[in-house]
This record gives sequence, C-alpha cells and structure tokens, in this order.
Amino acid sequence: MKLGFVLPVEGAVASRAAVLDTARAAEASGADSVWTTDRILQPGAPPGGYPYSEDRGAIAFRTGRAWFEPIATMGLVAGVTERVRIGTNVLVVPYRHPVVLAQELATLDALSDGRILLGAGIGWMAEEFAALGVPRSERGPRTDEAIRLMRELWRSSDAVRFDGRFWRVDNMGLPAQPARPGGPPVLIGGNSDAALDRVVALGDGWLGADLDPVETAAVLERIAERRRATGRPASELELSTRIRVEPEGGDDALGGVDPGALRDRLAAYAAIGVDLLVIDVMNLPHAPTAVERIAGFAGA
Repeated sequence: MKLGFVLPVEGAVASRAAVLDTARAAEASGADSVWTTDRILQPGAPPGGYPYSEDRGAIAFRTGRAWFEPIATMGLVAGVTERVRIGTNVLVVPYRHPVVLAQELATLDALSDGRILLGAGIGWMAEEFAALGVPRSERGPRTDEAIRLMRELWRSSDAVRFDGRFWRVDNMGLPAQPARPGGPPVLIGGNSDAALDRVVALGDGWLGADLDPVETAAVLERIAERRRATGRPASELELSTRIRVEPEGGDDALGGVDPGALRDRLAAYAAIGVDLLVIDVMNLPHAPTAVERIAGFAGA
C-alpha cells in the first residue's frame, strides 16, 4: 500500500515554509504523493450542507482561518520536488470553468513531468455555491460534464468540438498539453451511490475520507459490484482513502501518537485492498517530522 500525505495548507499550521518542508519530507521519505485541499470562501456563520457528523471531527469553517488555494499550491510544490505525485483531495470541480481548469492542470502536468492527480469532488457548502453563482442542485451533472470535457481537451492537441448541457467548445484546443496522454488521472471523491457510480463511469480511482477500515471495506465492495456490472477491470481503478492522525498526549516525535497503534491501523487498510492511504497530519505538532516517522515505520 502506498502512502500519501496532506500538506499543511489550512488553519494555524498553514505557511509557505510548512508546505515546502512537508513536501520535501514526503519526497525524501519515499512517500507516493502529497495532497492539497480546497476552499474558496469561508462563512461568517455555521455553513449549511456539511455531509459528515460532528463525531467525524468536522472542520471548523470560519472567516479568518487560512486556507491556501490548491492549484497555486500544487505549482509551488511541483517546483521543489521531482518524484512525488501531487493531488487535490478534493477539488470542488463545479466551482470552476472546466476549460480554464483543464488548461491549468495540463500546464501543471507538463511542468511537473506528469505528476498531477485530480481528486474531484462535487462540493457541499450551500453558501459557497450561492456566492459563486453556481446552482447547488446542478453540482453532480456539472461535475460529470466537466470531467468529460476536460478529458476531451486533454486527449489531443487538435481542435475539439463539445456540445454539452452547461458548456460548449467549437473547434478549439488547449494551448498546453499534459505530459501524459489523456491527461492527469481523475480520482473521484465521495461515498454516496452517485459518487461511486461516477468512480466507475468516469474516474481512474476513488478517494474516500473519514472512514474506518470496516466502512472502507464496504465501500470497496460497492465499487467492485459496479465495476463487475460494467465489465471494467479492477486494474483500471486506484482505490484510496484519507484518514486523520490526531495527537493523543505524550511527547514523542509523533506528537503523542502511539506508533504501534498507528502501524496496526495502516495494516488494517492495506489488508482490505486500499491501494493508497492519504494521511492528514495537520493536527500534529510538526508535519514534516510526522511524515518522516510515519513513512519510515510504514516502509513507504
């Protein structure tokens, strides 16, 4: 099982130095990937539509809390690394015009020698959709169409014709082309039936979040059922989930986390067939050190 790490891009830990130090630590430690997260606006009051319960450790969304934009952050990280893959976990696709996003990601993929991953989500915050002028009720169909359009633009440098419900391209092509034929892999975030349908129909993989191994195993079986029904080979999908590591007291280099317990936790995800485990270390005292320790004892 490969390991990825969420960069310190939000909250009190977010800084240029922290992002760069964590990315370099992941690269040096043999980790597979580093990941950004996405937020366009912060609400001045409790937001509507949050999909997870409070016992999942819901993030405190509030004005004044730092949160770096993911595309810009990925460019910074690509410039100081050579090997690790760089992804979004997840990017809210319907917030962005897909032609602009396709050009941005194609450029990043070209400049990073093919290391970009698009973790694609449909978003949830009602107030954010309203401020951006995007109907929240259309977030699913907009995401599906955006992925199809971006793939068309990435597939060839020739002119493209695309006539969709939301966007139309008439005999035009991207000026930047991704390093990899077909463009960056698209991993779909979410655990709903619609998200899992999207994984098999449009994605190159799945990005789960905040699920324990038993819950993750159930989702993997739901994906497998859809894959078998469509005839899609298992080898075409990268199965990933994201977990948080929290301090538990004590003063060891992992901020009080019990290395043995964490090792057992990682092994449980590997045993059920997770290909890539993305670990959020932003709540630990020093993310670069945590990355080095975790990657070291996990044999990344």
